[in-house]
Amino acid sequence: MANRLECIDAGTDYCPCYLAELNECIVCSQLQGKNFCDCNWRGVCIFQEFVWAGYKAKATRSTIFSKVLKREEINEEIIILTLKVPNKMARDLNEPGSFVFLRGISSPPFFDTPMSVMYADELEGIIKIAIQVSGPKTKLIQKAEEGEEVYLRGPYWNGLLGHRYIKGTHNSKALVVLRGIAQAPGVIVISKLLNNKNKVITIVDKGKVGVNFINDYLKEFNITTIETDLLSEEGQRILKELIKDKEITVVYSGGSDEQHVNILNYLDLYNQEAYLAVSNNNTICCGEGICGSCEVQIGDQKIRTCKVQVDIRKALERKMLHG
Repeated sequence: MANRLECIDAGTDYCPCYLAELNECIVCSQLQGKNFCDCNWRGVCIFQEFVWAGYKAKATRSTIFSKVLKREEINEEIIILTLKVPNKMARDLNEPGSFVFLRGISSPPFFDTPMSVMYADELEGIIKIAIQVSGPKTKLIQKAEEGEEVYLRGPYWNGLLGHRYIKGTHNSKALVVLRGIAQAPGVIVISKLLNNKNKVITIVDKGKVGVNFINDYLKEFNITTIETDLLSEEGQRILKELIKDKEITVVYSGGSDEQHVNILNYLDLYNQEAYLAVSNNNTICCGEGICGSCEVQIGDQKIRTCKVQVDIRKALERKMLHG
């Protein structure tokens, strides 16, 4: 029997979506072409919402113009854009794993690039995006100057696997491990953990980008921060010793899949009770579960990882075995 899947958009303004119209809904059995209800969703009935919406997708994410309020060049590879967005969108994006699609104002739609949100302020109606310039899409975004506009589409939330562990951990102790450009989404993760009254220890590895560009946020959080090279013996020793701390109940890994596996192995050895949440490193193209670019096969199920919260261990094992 196939496992029931958890859709990140279920119960939001964007549910039911296009998939419901095509009998491809991730959660609702009746919107998968079956004649009976066999879902594990505990919110408002998705099928009923579909009926109320006139048997159509309820809402779609539209592409908007977003003004570049500030442009910071951190180094040759990294720029940080402060973008103006509607206040509601800023509120929606102030969640762990949130991301948007960006593209330069002169670019066609297939230049849309998923970008993690580093910071969101719903009162000011702004978000901050850290961009690693590495190819044609990001080079066109890099050209945007202050006062100019870019195309932006969102909000999306499945940039993190293990939402329930970040949101559900209260009055405990957490370890956040960040490397390279994956420092960016770590800021909102840390903020969420602190809001839930957790004590947070953060390891930051500059990685290939060569800079700790979230240092100002970390100082503001007033948390224990350790800068190290995670690929060195010293970095591995620090990581291992922190994971051995039985008071740590959740670990977030922002970095490569190899880093996720490294941490998972240490958890298996030294702290099997702790939960693991990780950055979603799958290829994301449309964000709507339509195109299949993010699809992975786990067991007998094909899973759209831009929308589905997958089992982290199974997803990592599949990637390490099959590439």
